[in-house]
Amino acid sequence: MFSIKTKAVILCFLIFAAGFAGGYMVKSAIKSKEIYNFQYRFERLEPLTQTLSLSDVQKALLFNILADNKIAIDDIMKEVNPKIKMQLHMMRENIKGILDGQQKTIYISLLKEHEIRQIREQSE
Repeated sequence: MFSIKTKAVILCFLIFAAGFAGGYMVKSAIKSKEIYNFQYRFERLEPLTQTLSLSDVQKALLFNILADNKIAIDDIMKEVNPKIKMQLHMMRENIKGILDGQQKTIYISLLKEHEIRQIREQSE
């Protein structure tokens, strides 16, 4: 039906397409993991406690919120990125719940700065 030369060309094309698709999937997986790690770094305890001037009780509450949500976020990360965003949103709302008025204002501005940096990095 097909000549050996035609079969060889088709086989080369299929191998190329499979390699391209596999590379694309790996690159997407790595990129989504980098975005997740970048987002999670923002939620670390030390920068928030210093910038927001948290009390010891607030620090303990913040640490518990982060620890509880990290497990849930890691599980969700394995499934779908939009679910991660929802969990991060819930975690951030819980953090806002332990802050007083001025701390909440500072935290919201930090979130906005974080979003701007994230958009810049994604566009680069």
